[in-house]
Amino acid sequence: MFNSKKPRIKISFVLIIILLMSLASLAQADAQPARPDRPLPASVTANQLDTPLSISNASALLKVDQSLQNTSGAAQVIVRFSEPPVARAAANGVQSRAAQANQRDRIQAQQNAFIADATSRDANARVLGNARMALNAVMMSVDAAVLTDLAANPDVVSINPVVDYQMDLSETVPYIGASAVQGMGYDGSGIRVAVLDSGIDYYHAAFGGSGDVNDYLNDDPSIVEPGTFPTAKVVGGYDFVGSNWVSGLPTEPDPDPLDDGPGAGHGTHVGHIIGGDGGVAPGADLYAVKVCSSISTSCSGVALIQGMEFAVDPNGDGDPSDHVDIINMSLGSDYGQPFDDDLAAAVENATAAGVLTVAAAGNGGNKPYIQGTPAGAPTALSVAQTQVPSAALQLITVDGADYPAVFQPWSVAPASVVSGPVQYGDGAGGNLDGCAPFTAGSLTGLVVLVDRGACNFTLKIKNIGDAGGVVGIIGLIAPGAPFSGGDGGDAPITIPGYMISQADSNAIKAAVGSTGTVDPANQLPLVGQMVGSSARGPQHESTTLLKPEIGAPGASVSAIAGTGTGTGPFGGTSGASPMVAGSAALLMQASPHLSPLEAKAVLMNNGETNIDTDPFTGLAPVARIGGGEVRIDRAINAPAAAWDNNGAAGALSFGFVDVARDTVVLNKTVRVRNYSNQDIDYNIVPTFRYQDDVDNGAVEVSTVPPTLRVPAGQDRTFHVRMTIHGDLLRGNYMNSGSMGADPSGLTLNEYDGYLILDDGSHPIHLPWHVLPRQASNLVGRSVLTFNNDGEDVVNLTNVGVGTAQNDAYSLLATSPNLPEGGFGAQSPTPDIRAVGINTFPVPAGFCSADASFIWAFAINTWERQQHLLPVSHQVWLDTNQDGVDDYVVLNRDLSGLSTISDGRQVAWALDLVTGNATAFFFAEHSMNTGNTVLLVCAEQLGLTAADMLATNVNMYVIAQDFYYGGPGDLVDGLTVTPLGEQYFGIPEDIAGKSTGSMTVVDFGPFPGNSPEVGVMLVTNGDRGDGTRGGATQGTEAHLFSAP
Repeated sequence: MFNSKKPRIKISFVLIIILLMSLASLAQADAQPARPDRPLPASVTANQLDTPLSISNASALLKVDQSLQNTSGAAQVIVRFSEPPVARAAANGVQSRAAQANQRDRIQAQQNAFIADATSRDANARVLGNARMALNAVMMSVDAAVLTDLAANPDVVSINPVVDYQMDLSETVPYIGASAVQGMGYDGSGIRVAVLDSGIDYYHAAFGGSGDVNDYLNDDPSIVEPGTFPTAKVVGGYDFVGSNWVSGLPTEPDPDPLDDGPGAGHGTHVGHIIGGDGGVAPGADLYAVKVCSSISTSCSGVALIQGMEFAVDPNGDGDPSDHVDIINMSLGSDYGQPFDDDLAAAVENATAAGVLTVAAAGNGGNKPYIQGTPAGAPTALSVAQTQVPSAALQLITVDGADYPAVFQPWSVAPASVVSGPVQYGDGAGGNLDGCAPFTAGSLTGLVVLVDRGACNFTLKIKNIGDAGGVVGIIGLIAPGAPFSGGDGGDAPITIPGYMISQADSNAIKAAVGSTGTVDPANQLPLVGQMVGSSARGPQHESTTLLKPEIGAPGASVSAIAGTGTGTGPFGGTSGASPMVAGSAALLMQASPHLSPLEAKAVLMNNGETNIDTDPFTGLAPVARIGGGEVRIDRAINAPAAAWDNNGAAGALSFGFVDVARDTVVLNKTVRVRNYSNQDIDYNIVPTFRYQDDVDNGAVEVSTVPPTLRVPAGQDRTFHVRMTIHGDLLRGNYMNSGSMGADPSGLTLNEYDGYLILDDGSHPIHLPWHVLPRQASNLVGRSVLTFNNDGEDVVNLTNVGVGTAQNDAYSLLATSPNLPEGGFGAQSPTPDIRAVGINTFPVPAGFCSADASFIWAFAINTWERQQHLLPVSHQVWLDTNQDGVDDYVVLNRDLSGLSTISDGRQVAWALDLVTGNATAFFFAEHSMNTGNTVLLVCAEQLGLTAADMLATNVNMYVIAQDFYYGGPGDLVDGLTVTPLGEQYFGIPEDIAGKSTGSMTVVDFGPFPGNSPEVGVMLVTNGDRGDGTRGGATQGTEAHLFSAP
């Protein structure tokens, strides 16, 4: 365990620093020409932090995930094979039972051969589960030391670690129109919904159970007692984890999917909302598919694949014709990577078999690209969370200012005005997070603020109340909106509890001692608004699909497991997703002919789009709410549906676009299907979400034709033309560092709206979204030619409309383009193209009290990253050349090396001996780029100014995936010296459609350094707010080779 220090932030900086050096005193530099003064790049911003973490090292480019290589001991892995799963084969035309049986035999042969090989190499190896329908995969516990040998089997596609996921009515059911639909005679009867979750308490009265708590308490959850399960409501299911499973341990499947144990409740809430008594579709049949822990919030990656398999083939006979109609997954992981995720692949295969998957977008908040997986799978219906009709935002008054505060529903609502002096923690600098009990009576009459983290929300408020506090306030410690926290079970809680933002928390901390007042009358209504914790898109993938796609209120009062008849609030997108799943069940009952795509489109076409972000900000972006808040009554009465004819989605996702030309034109085709017995005439009207995007004029949307007649029972198509004017686009406000968690940059750069198809009686709509970026496009020669003085002036032309913001680095090495990992293979391949370096001397007072230097490591990859978070660039340094690595510089979240709660990426320097990690700078990454620059001060690496032109350092660079580990890429065999770079480029920024130059100086090779290749010119360097950089993918890193 490494020592932890509280983060310290250092923000500045002077952008041009000149340090005069006397080179004669440096022994190794005697033969070197003088280095010119070099300005510090304008992109430098910094944070200085310490935090603990250890790091894994891996490098081989094999089928085996990097995190499993060079290790031993039992590892839980998922092995995927080359034969397509039965569901995919069936979708591709293998329809006959005999043909499907033959496909199952081929799959089984591959799996059996592998299992035999594995058990021959590891006598303790055992099968955790397998899949044939949704995936062709085996989950095993096997010694990691034999995985490389096992991967030599040509049938093996990939071997990856099992990834576990996290789980994220009377008022809400009428609000979304479900009561009106039930009044029409539709209740979901005949529709089967699989709830992949923590199980269901089928004894609860909400599911037609006895309602007797003793029946629940006396049930042995590892077996099915006669007559207890299945029931008339919960008609099937299975427990794929067992009652004792926690993440990292083997699952212990059993036939009883009872929602039991200290972690119980999540699945019961979800099931009730979907199809329990008073739920959205009370006639639907539920399948309790237990894939999540009875002890914690973890959901087993093994069990999830098995649960998907069960949903596609409930009776297990190998024939997918008995598949359920809907799968609900109120779980996932933030910044999801659907192309790489095997669960997302299983979702796509289930869709091909005829199953609609409804999944929670996640509770990561209003941060760019944080939308989760499996909801990020292209065909999944991703659900955001909106406020329930009765929701209100409490304003807490401190020192005359009102601060928005989210009431915690498991606490006690105040019946009248409550006030008292405000105190932070124990008032003496201790117990600032409120996790320890306060001295009895020490908080009497006080309004107490504590920080989020380290323990349950409920424990914090309980501790405050137990010590006499009258109000408890939890302040966030990272950017993001406050939210309704989970009930940790700490009781009794006797006082009101609230959560506030980090900014408001800091403001109240500055006003401690002032009177804080909570007046129940001082509230703002929240109906028709987003919940702050609901995740924002777009999809974290090169396709940049619009996600989330629909919203629903997510704080219904629903069944509590183990209470017989008890109910309680259940929030988050976990509660919103089953509202949509239930709505889909009603729709499918009313229109059984609908395919999963059509059902998804109908729901999205008819959502309520007039949804705000909060009471202060105005309309929510389309990448937050998709097609709007679900309105099942509108959907069930819709005479037609419209969707992207090529993308097979209920939205028009134009994606991320580099705009280097004056005009870029994008086209899509929309298919409209008329389900009615009358012709429909539509007037097609493109609309924008925000007036400032209309006024800006950079994006125009038109349709051909502008009107459309769709005959009864038929389809028609029309074309959508998007014209982007490059010179009118705003500058880039987005990056993965300082703006990585800030939604304002995304809002400024994206354009969105709705395409309205208006027939005069029942209009429908398609959301549209595009993320264009003004880009440079720099051209010029790529070979350096030096004169007798060792200089070369390279003339460059920017033919793009955006400014080329140029920063130069000595090019240390290049690396070839590797094959990408397969779809759903959990094998993303961050692939290095080039590595560069530069040194910038700085005066005393910049990095430390002494003169020092900044070392800049520039990495360009063949493929881009939307947000840098899922990719980890690592620069490993042996500063004393003893053959043992001393430091690693890497990008990770500001919150720590193993967490992602903040969303901003920084450049950490980890001391591999002490375990201390420091970060003085944000990672430089303009989003949607393959360029990353990591900056560190000499002191972070145990170096000083005296090491410039004096100390050789051995170095290698790894790129790997933050979630999956690998495979990745490796550039090794490098030796560098601070300020000893052979090539020094002095570029100038070049405005759009202009010319400029870069002067390159060749100092000659420095003694002991590895040979250098030339110059790496990064053309999208960060220049501050609104000028974060943008260049076409092919020109964002120019590589100039030396002779």
